[in-house]
Amino acid sequence: MISAIARTSMRSRASTRIMRSDVHHFPSPNGMNLPFDVKKPGFKFLYWGSCTLFAGLPVLAAWWQIRKGNGSKDY
Repeated sequence: MISAIARTSMRSRASTRIMRSDVHHFPSPNGMNLPFDVKKPGFKFLYWGSCTLFAGLPVLAAWWQIRKGNGSKDY
């Protein structure tokens, strides 16, 4: 005898398979869904440069705060 919980889970699993459709499955070539052109020659330098800049900003800010010290102008 199957329990009520098992029957409910089997019923819900079967109904979700029926409701699924392939409406949103359309072919998209690599990079077509991006808002910028990845095939430009300078894209990789711009990409890695921005990644380095944004990852380095907290490090640069921490270095600046430590370098500043207690407010004196003697670096």
